[in-house]
Amino acid sequence: MKPYEQGGLDGLCGVYSIINASNIINNLTDDDCEELFKEILVYLDREKSLSRILIEGLNINVLGEILKNVKSLNFSRRMPFKGSPETSLSDFWEEIQEFLTQPNRAVLLGMAGQYDHWSIINSISDKRINFCDSDGIKYFNRSACTTQEPDKKRRHQIMPTHTYFLSLK
Repeated sequence: MKPYEQGGLDGLCGVYSIINASNIINNLTDDDCEELFKEILVYLDREKSLSRILIEGLNINVLGEILKNVKSLNFSRRMPFKGSPETSLSDFWEEIQEFLTQPNRAVLLGMAGQYDHWSIINSISDKRINFCDSDGIKYFNRSACTTQEPDKKRRHQIMPTHTYFLSLK
């Protein structure tokens, strides 16, 4: 029998992604991360249905509201592909490579296909995308990714419209 891991029964990968991004950008302490986790959960409990989010996870709108309204998040955000679901994998890849050339930056990514998940891209090469991930995902090879509908060969759907570029203010 395989044991359940943290996150296996809850939908908090988006919350963990925000915390991991904050840590990459601002080099937080463990105490800072715990406080940020509490602040996000208090916000979700006050403003949204925390029990529903625990079960179903965060959608792009709630994730955006957290990024906008949780006061201790000390980074800038932008959605470079908002309104552009037709973005090609090549264009997506190149934009991320360019963005991540500077320090203290992270990319929050929504994905589908093999994983219905939120994660943080912390580096990218021509052939591989590397994650700082709450579920242990280490990387995807570019040859297995698509920005369109996934198939057997390209099973990882990367969602440009569900992508935030995060950096120091």
